[in-house]
Amino acid sequence: MNMKVSYIDNIIDLNNNVNVLEIENKKYFYRLINDLYSMYNNEESESILFFENEVEKSMNNKLKIFINYFDFGFDSKKYVNDLSKYINNNINDQNKNNLIVLYNKIIKLYKKILNDIDLPLNVEESITTDNLTKFVKISINYKNELLDNLLLLIDLEKVLNTRNILVFINLKQYLDHVELTEFYKYAVYNEIKLILIDSQCYGTTIDFENKLIIDENLDEFVL
Repeated sequence: MNMKVSYIDNIIDLNNNVNVLEIENKKYFYRLINDLYSMYNNEESESILFFENEVEKSMNNKLKIFINYFDFGFDSKKYVNDLSKYINNNINDQNKNNLIVLYNKIIKLYKKILNDIDLPLNVEESITTDNLTKFVKISINYKNELLDNLLLLIDLEKVLNTRNILVFINLKQYLDHVELTEFYKYAVYNEIKLILIDSQCYGTTIDFENKLIIDENLDEFVL
């Protein structure tokens, strides 16, 4: 798959797992992030198109943009729903039956409690494992270190099979070369596609990087 940006000469080859764009021109940097955010919010962007085998492909809702590295949105509705679906698909029949039996016991107890209340109250008796999973409010635990949260993010994308492209803004301000290489390696191993967009140039490439530099004068350099 390729990403074509109308105001960038070079095509971004997303067959490479790690693409790095270092854009020193502030207006172009902001413009690109703004256009990607539009797609992230399920809006059309005339400036950015995706092609697979020369056929245009919609990537709305398939881009995840990260700019706040103190909150990865692991508790977002999208992650919670995807995780609940994954868990439900991996509960075997025996455990499903056990959960239903336990729920029915809770319902009986609630009925006794409601009978003592002078109001016309009722409780839902029919239940599915989907509803039970939502009821227990499963959450994802954050890690203390940024790199650990990034690796956890890769695990989630792999396990949930989201097929998202992960876009990171100015991530290099927070990680050193060793940490970046570990992150890249883990993403490549798990076949998760990354795009790093930075507002400054960090020089030559490190392992796994395919880099495009756009300087202040809008000259482009492929490394």
